[in-house]
Amino acid sequence: MEAPRGRYAGLSADERRSQRREQLRAAALDVIAEEGVAGLKVRALSVRAGLNDRYFYEAYGHTDRLLYELVDEQLAEVVAAVMGVIATAPADTRIRLRAVIEAGVTAIADHPARRRLAIDMQTTEELRNRRTDLVGVVAQVMLDQGRELLGDAAVTGLHSELAARTVAHGGLEILIEWLRGELDIDRAQLVDFLVAMILTASEITTTVQREMSTS
Repeated sequence: MEAPRGRYAGLSADERRSQRREQLRAAALDVIAEEGVAGLKVRALSVRAGLNDRYFYEAYGHTDRLLYELVDEQLAEVVAAVMGVIATAPADTRIRLRAVIEAGVTAIADHPARRRLAIDMQTTEELRNRRTDLVGVVAQVMLDQGRELLGDAAVTGLHSELAARTVAHGGLEILIEWLRGELDIDRAQLVDFLVAMILTASEITTTVQREMSTS
């Protein structure tokens, strides 16, 4: 029996292109996990994916395009994991916060490629922009959850937004230092610290407002 016209090994041309893209994406995640983003070279990716170099150029054109596509996808999956926990966690500030932080740390630390991407987020301007975007997302989640859980007692306004970004920046940097092995603490201690740091964000805001009002 002849294969249907335009099909090879039972796959259409579009299906083969999609399959090759997935092979390259899987190869890229493996390379990132093992070598970091600096290891993303066309020849290395093609060899690992079992493809000719021309298929890489056909699919992506440049390694940066593949890298940023993967970064956006992986960040979206981390955010989705966190939002999933928020949707099901009890309406108790400390319990929900701990569950969210544990989910976020696990989603990054237990995924080899995400772990290395987090460490390498300062290596290019575009990755630094992604990191800044992530800080903004984390800060906004903090503000939204504060309003939801604390109601009228939640601190709002410009100073609360700046405090949330400060805490998000600091928390992300602490996480990255821990991922690099630069902090002599275990995961439970890391989570405990991040919970305590975020819980004090409203106190930081109140203190800043008081200090600025007297200056």
